Amino acid sequence: KAAGKEIFEMRDYTSGEMLRRPSFWMAFIYLIFMSAVGSSVISFAKDLALSVGAAPTVATALVGVLSVCNGLGRIITGRLFDALGRRKTMIIASVITTGAAGIILLSVWISSIPLCVIGLCLTGLSYGSSPTVSSAFTSEFYGAKHFQRNFSIMNCNLVIASFVATACSALYDLGGGYILPFAALVCMSAVTVVLNLFIKKA
Repeated sequence: KAAGKEIFEMRDYTSGEMLRRPSFWMAFIYLIFMSAVGSSVISFAKDLALSVGAAPTVATALVGVLSVCNGLGRIITGRLFDALGRRKTMIIASVITTGAAGIILLSVWISSIPLCVIGLCLTGLSYGSSPTVSSAFTSEFYGAKHFQRNFSIMNCNLVIASFVATACSALYDLGGGYILPFAALVCMSAVTVVLNLFIKKA
């Protein structure tokens, strides 16, 4: 077998069959947390950069840079899926997401503009990986016949992730700063690393 590739019987799953499989729910939670980190950081990006001392023009530019990295993340993740396989690609995406949240947390803690920039760029890459992972995972695990419907269901993770972003805004208000919400995001992204160890075609 090719390096990093999983071997399992290929078949087409209906949406009902997909929803009864543990692999779906673990991937669904994985994608919720991955998307939640990205959507939360995007909503904070400009004010976050200002909070660590970036000039207003720089803070605005960083929002654009984050979007560019988002696009690059989609392309890079697709390449990694082809080269390394599902498990390694999803673990790499999880590690990048965890690192991004951790670096931003540190940047806020010590008021570091360079760390904030690095964290935002990594967040863009990780957030861009989510739709590619969602598409490739759904196709690989549940087949092509019912892909459109199954993919639509998998993408419902974005709805729940948006509520997580709202909760992070509440944590910001509660804690009076970015420490509390980003500590929560680090924990959520770390969970995605663990989930990868248990996702199997079952």
